[in-house]
Amino acid sequence: MNIFLQKYGKAGLLFFFGIAFLLFWMIGYPSLLAYREQFQLFMFGSDYWWERVAVPGGVADYIGEFLTQFYYVPWIGACMLTFLFLSLQCLLWRLLKFWEVSDFYIPLTFLPVIVLWRYYTDENVMLSLVVALLMVLAVAILYSMCSNRWYRMAYVVMFLPFLYWVAGPVHFIFAGWIVLNTFRKGVRKEDIWSRLGVMCGIVLLAVACPLLACVELQYPLSCLVWGLNYHRLFTLTPWMGIVLAILLVLLPCILSVLPLPRKNRILYGGIQFLIVLAGGYMWVLAGYDVSKEDALEYDYLVRHEDWQSIIEKAEHKMPQSSFSMTYLNLALGMTGQLGDRMFEFRQRGMEGLIPQFRSDPATPMRAGEVFYRLGMINTAQRFAFEAMEANLNYRKSARCVKRLAETNLINGQYEVAAKYLRMLRRTVFYKEWAEYTMTYLHDEDKINAHPEWGWLRRARYTEDFLFSDQEMDMMLGLLFQHNYNNRLAFEYLMAYVMLRRDMDKFMAYYPIGRHAKYDHIPRHYQEALVYVWTQQHQDFKGMPWSISPEVKKGMADFARAYMSSRPGMRQSLKMRYGNTYWSYLLLDGEQ
Repeated sequence: MNIFLQKYGKAGLLFFFGIAFLLFWMIGYPSLLAYREQFQLFMFGSDYWWERVAVPGGVADYIGEFLTQFYYVPWIGACMLTFLFLSLQCLLWRLLKFWEVSDFYIPLTFLPVIVLWRYYTDENVMLSLVVALLMVLAVAILYSMCSNRWYRMAYVVMFLPFLYWVAGPVHFIFAGWIVLNTFRKGVRKEDIWSRLGVMCGIVLLAVACPLLACVELQYPLSCLVWGLNYHRLFTLTPWMGIVLAILLVLLPCILSVLPLPRKNRILYGGIQFLIVLAGGYMWVLAGYDVSKEDALEYDYLVRHEDWQSIIEKAEHKMPQSSFSMTYLNLALGMTGQLGDRMFEFRQRGMEGLIPQFRSDPATPMRAGEVFYRLGMINTAQRFAFEAMEANLNYRKSARCVKRLAETNLINGQYEVAAKYLRMLRRTVFYKEWAEYTMTYLHDEDKINAHPEWGWLRRARYTEDFLFSDQEMDMMLGLLFQHNYNNRLAFEYLMAYVMLRRDMDKFMAYYPIGRHAKYDHIPRHYQEALVYVWTQQHQDFKGMPWSISPEVKKGMADFARAYMSSRPGMRQSLKMRYGNTYWSYLLLDGEQ
């Protein structure tokens, strides 16, 4: 059994953790990978290369962005990320062999990888951190292979500053390993001062790297110490990253001095594995945000215009945030179901229909998607630009650049559109689309014949006005009156006043719906009409609208149940009538 475990134990652990990594990123968090990809724009070319490598950690950042672009296809990103995480563990174990760590402690070498695993569930942590850690491990292994003391000193003097520039402040981890390795096997009295001198020299050299960089670069010293490219918000103190660095520095030293059990090694090894497994599972699970992945999946489906999958997802599980609800309402509108099914789902006010502007990257992108589909092209263009400018690390966004190319093409701003398209032509996954779109430049007939761009040209405003998110109903009304074929604009107009519970405006705007050419009155409009009618009439006689018998009966039953129940005790009503506009109008408004 001992021979079997020695021969296949490490491979079995790698396989087990590899499957866990792969399933987590492929099934548990695939949309997070796609979300990361859209907030960068990796472009081939010398100018982009020099822009990245001009700062400490730039090479790792360049490689990280190159690899991150493959998150465009989440399963490819999951496979690649699994390979990187397993490579990190393998290199760490190779380094530990130079520290004479026993194979018995292989499970403990997964601890830094598990910490990094949890840390990487933060959407703002960048892949350059993983690449930088791989670099520092490779440099440390090469250092450990040097047997001559003078070669090692020369290696440190050359590679410590080099490592800082290509990988960033992970060079402190390398310096920490060297310092600990200097005193690992004990020190004779006659050597202690020389070794202390070596230790001080290494520490001073490591500290000098960010200090010298601060002289040349216009960044705060704290950013050059914590890293410019490891976290999207590089002004933030990365406490999790600091813990990871400390663990990587101390782990080799700790494992090298741990005693080996004399008996029952299989039992103790199994206990060690179970502790790592259980602790790692709870640690990673604590960082797993179901609501975040749920919202990001909506974002991913909208990006790929999979409207039916959005509706099916909401039918399976009710959206938990206004972020998700915005995209669900858009999907209902794009499939012509907004007036019939909107209140089947728990609405979250105006933020779930058209979010107000905020200076963060997610909200303008979400609202801009709605404006673009409505035909408010100039507003969509402004929001796309604002979303890109609000990116936490000031990078370009592939999704925003693509949208800016589309809006300028629709508006006939061909030179501006060409500028964005030339950027996309230097990418992997957007090149083909950019080449195809370039053929539309200056070709009015071809654009007008395009099923999306041609329609949006006809639907957009032709007159200028001041945008006001406080008068959205007026802007939606003007948009619909400009082109009566834009049924989505009318449905958003009606949804807007219904969510505000403004029945006077609902009755004022409803008549223009005759231009939308419905084959029936949408169910929620019927519910609103019946409610207004019953506020002034005792029965349904004389109603000027074609209301279905089911809606009339539902209104009568709801009215009796509502009047006979007491405020604060109407939960049963919500359960029975939660898919109606009456529930939102009267029950959701109760405190």
